Amino acid sequence: MSKKGIFAIGILLIALAAMAQYTFGLVGVGAHDLRLENTGRYISYAIDSSPSFHSSNSRSFFVTTRTGIRHVASSGDIRVNETFSLTRPHMVARGDVVAVGEEDGRVIRTFNANGSINVVPLDNPAQGFFVNANGVVSVIMASDSGYHIKAFDRYVSDEYFFRSNIQHRDNPMRFPIAVDVSENRQYVAIAHLNLYHQMVASIDFFAADRSARFGTVDIFAGIHFPGEILIAMRFVSDNQMLVITDSQITILRIDGNALQEEWSHPLYNRLDQLAFCVGGHFAYVSGTPVRPNCRYADPVGTVNIFNINGLTGRFYLGLGRRATHLSMGHNAVIVGVDRYFHAVNARGVSLWHHSVQQDVRDMIFLDDTNTILIAGATRAEVWRRQRTRDE
Repeated sequence: MSKKGIFAIGILLIALAAMAQYTFGLVGVGAHDLRLENTGRYISYAIDSSPSFHSSNSRSFFVTTRTGIRHVASSGDIRVNETFSLTRPHMVARGDVVAVGEEDGRVIRTFNANGSINVVPLDNPAQGFFVNANGVVSVIMASDSGYHIKAFDRYVSDEYFFRSNIQHRDNPMRFPIAVDVSENRQYVAIAHLNLYHQMVASIDFFAADRSARFGTVDIFAGIHFPGEILIAMRFVSDNQMLVITDSQITILRIDGNALQEEWSHPLYNRLDQLAFCVGGHFAYVSGTPVRPNCRYADPVGTVNIFNINGLTGRFYLGLGRRATHLSMGHNAVIVGVDRYFHAVNARGVSLWHHSVQQDVRDMIFLDDTNTILIAGATRAEVWRRQRTRDE
């Protein structure tokens, strides 16, 4: 065969490989045989009930509304149905545990798949509350004298094992904004916003097991982020913490009484969406660059997928499209632009795509990456990818 013939065959093979990569990257392997179908299983709620949804790699999901919480199997069976009344319900979740309350509320309720775990009454209105995967609730409360942070034991409604106070007279320009407790209950991290001379985000670390309940707390380490805004922080293991600011992503490790930075990833874009998954997996969608003409900035609409070791994959929405939805489950991502959604694995490879005919409140994975919950205005439906091609 001539060199021209060999060259032509080579070009053809490259073109076919590129076409296959484009096709499979767009719709997923075998996606022409499968499509999402409504299973007919759903739950209803009032259009003004402010529903929130959560599932964690399981065949079930939580839905919280103004009138209560339900835990529902993807088969449609309702496993838990607790009623209460909230004006502005707010749900936070970690793993298989959810906590429900409201801003300025005085009661925090926690639940798992078996039902109620705890009902925590508060002395002062809650300014923010958080939960870890073992059901430990931590709360920031406000009073006339300052702020009070408490972490409550699981199953014991009025028992707290950690307390910290910030008096207005001592720290008038220091505001607590987030709290997290390690799963082994050994460490507590409190994030603050300091506005003395310049804006500084800071995190103090406490050895909760060595802190006297009615005495002074034991601060053993701290870290400061001058000029940065804290977006999120959470323990990803008993001694590792993920910190996300508007400028960087950092993994910190607690080593004895010291902090060590394991790795850091700079951010050159604003974050349009952010989502977390169990095991330290998380993802964000890049928005506009923080500075015009920044050479290191991502294209708008870039989905960046991480685990605790760093970046694992990227997916490009393309054409500068801005994401309106992001959720995670099974170490994969659902990213949406208005009524069009992609499912993407941890390496950034598209698994499937789906368009809906109505506005969507939420879309989350259930049993696996082929089973999802689509929450609309008044009902949430279970959909599953099914083979549709005639044999």
